[in-house]
Amino acid sequence: MSFWVLEYRYADMDARARIRPEHLAYMNRLHAAGTVVYAGPVGDGSGALVLIDAPDESAAQEVIDNDPYTAGGVGADHVLRPWNAVIGGPAPA
Repeated sequence: MSFWVLEYRYADMDARARIRPEHLAYMNRLHAAGTVVYAGPVGDGSGALVLIDAPDESAAQEVIDNDPYTAGGVGADHVLRPWNAVIGGPAPA
């Protein structure tokens, strides 16, 4: 299990509103498959964070490349970093 944190800002709010249903369907499919662990906008609405479970950086980058927001010019300044989870997951019994 390798985690990756994706952070990006919204570059075009009109395109975001227009493409959002397609983006959410894409993210929900990845969540159901276990690839997207968490995703959502940051508190001030200027961008979003996504926690990705992918075997390597190339696979995590594919999540970005195939996102309708990327093709639609919604997301900008993508930052993808490996993340080492130290605490979390199911609580011990």
